[in-house]
Amino acid sequence: MSDLPNSGSETESAGMHAEAKAAHSLTYWQLVRRRFMRNAYGMAGLAGCVFIVCTALFAGFIAPYSPTEGDRTLLYTPPQTFKIYESGSGFQRPFVYGFNEEMDATTFRITFVPDPEKKQVLRFFVQGSEWSFLGMKFTTHLYGTDEGSRIHVLGTDNLGRDVFSRMIWGTRISLLMGVIVMAAALAVGSAVGMTAGYFGGMYDLVVQRIVEFFKAFPALPLYLALTAILPRRADPVMVFIMFAAILFLLRWADLSREVRGKVISMRRLEYVRAAEAVGASNRRIIVRHVAPNISSHLIVWATFQLPEVILLESFLSFLGVGVQQPMVSWGVMLNQILDFQSFSAAPWMMSPVGMIVITVMAFNACGDGLRDAMDPYSSA
Repeated sequence: MSDLPNSGSETESAGMHAEAKAAHSLTYWQLVRRRFMRNAYGMAGLAGCVFIVCTALFAGFIAPYSPTEGDRTLLYTPPQTFKIYESGSGFQRPFVYGFNEEMDATTFRITFVPDPEKKQVLRFFVQGSEWSFLGMKFTTHLYGTDEGSRIHVLGTDNLGRDVFSRMIWGTRISLLMGVIVMAAALAVGSAVGMTAGYFGGMYDLVVQRIVEFFKAFPALPLYLALTAILPRRADPVMVFIMFAAILFLLRWADLSREVRGKVISMRRLEYVRAAEAVGASNRRIIVRHVAPNISSHLIVWATFQLPEVILLESFLSFLGVGVQQPMVSWGVMLNQILDFQSFSAAPWMMSPVGMIVITVMAFNACGDGLRDAMDPYSSA
């Protein structure tokens, strides 16, 4: 009987050792994933990022119409509200009412009055305009009508184009601009910063003078000056590429300076000096020892940089010096309501602002969660 307590203690001790061993066997990235998944704010941001990316990838399916398809008889029509109940008929499938135009004889102001006679029933997975994905052609859209009439859940613009469809299609251009600029700045800034911090000497001196040269210019005036020289009659795709290159020019320098400082602080650490002692090449040391130790900083930087680029592109396109028609971005859509008169006539054309806010908040929340998860001193 005296052996029973000892047996229980040994069993409990063995269990604790097993748990400790399992905990210590987790890699750094497994710990980061576990911490991140416990962060509700970061997970909400990740869900928002997935939503934005999926919207961009499947824009042709989600949007009921193409971004250039319009109806000149439906200019500046207000949003149509979905209904499921109708007096005298009770509950039924979702539907919307069409509009009749009425003009005030005194003010000559045009108003749109819902017309129950123009009832349009909502259908899902309907056939419509052709769109492509990965080289494949499709004609199925998420929603629409069987009768061929048009539904505008966010109204129409000055050319009768569906604002919701253009906003969904604009997600592609705005997100693509952010990804291209962020990826290019990440690649160049990290490469320049790592090599400058590791090799030092004259190479570092020259590189830092180049970095200081780019950082010496005020960002916004330089952006406006550079975009002003873009050829307005050039192909819109070429203008898009040149605009992305201009945004990239002044964004890699900050990351380069940050990475350089981190590499300088670690280039004389024991594991780097041990690699040098066994004859490892400089390339191997940078790729296998230095780069992995700054990867967490690069990932967090990328999540914060992407929404900044999207905001900048939207702002410059709103001023008319960014992405050009017929390409559609959120900034291009906002450019249509530069004056107060246009805004008062069609306030629903401000809808892209909502997508911009959602995107910025989602990526910032995801970045905050990653920053906390990658903190080595975090207790999460």
